[in-house]
Amino acid sequence: MLIKISVLTFIISLGFFGQVLSQETVPQYQTKNFQEAQNQVQITISDQIAAFGSFDIERAYFHASSSIKAIFPDSKIFGEMVKRSYPMIWNPKSYEFISTSSGSAGILQRVMFKDQKDTMHFFDYVLENNGKRWVISGVYMVQGEKGV
Repeated sequence: MLIKISVLTFIISLGFFGQVLSQETVPQYQTKNFQEAQNQVQITISDQIAAFGSFDIERAYFHASSSIKAIFPDSKIFGEMVKRSYPMIWNPKSYEFISTSSGSAGILQRVMFKDQKDTMHFFDYVLENNGKRWVISGVYMVQGEKGV
């Protein structure tokens, strides 16, 4: 089952990663609407991380997009995948928002996580607006990024 989940995660990552790569980084942070969206995106990510930290997997799962929920049909499966595959997100020592950009896939938020051993890990979160709120449609490790 773990292999199946890992393969599905990899396949979906390839599709979303292609969308992310095609985005243009436009300095939209100066517009009010973009600032509001950026704030909501950061609140969504922060709440999911806090939910993992308090073992409230239902709340963490609430922030996942319908495409993620199609792959992980219940919160328990989703939580186990995050716990096993992304321990630095499941239980970070700290995290920091680095940069935000928008594109055809929604909003891309880069986040730097420091794990319990003080190793830095960088991830790109892709969020989409489902018409009601911002939801997380993908999380991708940034290869080759180094901490200072």
